Amino acid sequence: MAHAVDPRLARALIPLQEAFAGDGDLWLVGGAVRDVLLDRPLSDWDLVTTGDAEHTARCYSKAVGAPVFPLSERHGAWRVVGEDHEVDITGAPDGITADLLRRDLTINAIAVRVADGKTLAVPGALDDLEDRVLRVVADSSFRDDPLRLLRLVRLSVELDLAVAPETVALAQRDAALAAEPAGERQRAELERILLSRDPVDGLRFLDQLGLLGVVLPEVKALAAVEQNRYHHLDVLDHTLQVLDATTDLIEQPEFAFGEAAPAVATALSELLDADCDVALAVRWGALLHDIAKPDTRVEFESGHIGFPGHAQQGAELATAILERLRYSSAMQKCVAVLVREHLRLGFLVPDGVLDARAVHRYRVATDPWAIASVVVSLADRWSTRGTRARQRWIRRHEQLAIEMAQALALPVAAPLLRGDTLAEVLGCEPGPVIGALLAQIAEEQAAGTISNEAEAIAFARAQPSAPTA
Repeated sequence: MAHAVDPRLARALIPLQEAFAGDGDLWLVGGAVRDVLLDRPLSDWDLVTTGDAEHTARCYSKAVGAPVFPLSERHGAWRVVGEDHEVDITGAPDGITADLLRRDLTINAIAVRVADGKTLAVPGALDDLEDRVLRVVADSSFRDDPLRLLRLVRLSVELDLAVAPETVALAQRDAALAAEPAGERQRAELERILLSRDPVDGLRFLDQLGLLGVVLPEVKALAAVEQNRYHHLDVLDHTLQVLDATTDLIEQPEFAFGEAAPAVATALSELLDADCDVALAVRWGALLHDIAKPDTRVEFESGHIGFPGHAQQGAELATAILERLRYSSAMQKCVAVLVREHLRLGFLVPDGVLDARAVHRYRVATDPWAIASVVVSLADRWSTRGTRARQRWIRRHEQLAIEMAQALALPVAAPLLRGDTLAEVLGCEPGPVIGALLAQIAEEQAAGTISNEAEAIAFARAQPSAPTA
């Protein structure tokens, strides 16, 4: 299992050798070694010590002046957080060879001793790395940790690696186990698949291995659901095309949005919570936008196929899926809006002209993720090419998306009056009626029919719903 020192690894070890001078029990392992040998940047370091992990971590923390904290008391893992990288240190009481044999994939079962660069690897690991192949270390790998099933797919699409046929067969054998890991652990792997350069390849590979129906059964249920003549694909293949188009729009907004591209990029980069931005929500929105079609499909007497209510029901189902994956309420709300309103922009195409009132109504319905909603809508339109689709409709939808994005990027005027002020003027208590009147006033303000507080009050008084003193 011992091998000569690779020059790339020798260079990577230098800062570690300076920090851990004289420690002959410390090894650089796993993904860190793999990435160096794949000529990928080394950002975080995974270290294994045959000594005391806590002592090693605290010594390193003191040497570099960085905080240290336990990752897992059960597994004796510690993390030191530096300015631009993290160092995870884990104990190996049974020795480094036993540690490598317990790992998931051969390319992750390579260790380099920090002190002198001595390299150990499980049989075939370096050959698999050179051949860019993912292969399990043991037949029991997925049964030992079912999350490895999703990780296999994630590494395949992230690193552009093939999977050995016998590993494919083992994954198919153990696919049902993929539901066992906690929702947040499944989410972490699925999220990285969605964020990869080609998430469609990842999802198709999940399906090939029998994993899609286990971790995302609602998405698997879209397969073979026939649509109407406006579509050229079943719901699953259409959905994957929408995801592909969405991914491209996120990465290259200037391709479709022209001068509005900076506003689109800014809107997608906004954070929903500490871990997720709007761009991730847009990818989930694309994947889940038609999620309720199997439950709402109706074939009418005329032969036409429809999906009445699928957008609203889809928003509810998408929320349940993201809750199962332990996403934040902010992420759930954003994706629900994207799913519920993915048809709204298309409904404006027959009107021809996008006026201020239409922009305001769109903004209200999709707030605060209006521009993100435009992205999902355009991706959906591009992916709908049935015999009843017409190129002029697609062109007009593209034009409308640009116009809407530009309009939505403009600042919104401050409200003309507050709810308590209007309630006092009308001689009533604040409540739903006042809220509804304020919404009407906001639309008229956006349309330019009223422009000051006096006009707003006069408009409110003229409404049939206005309270009378």
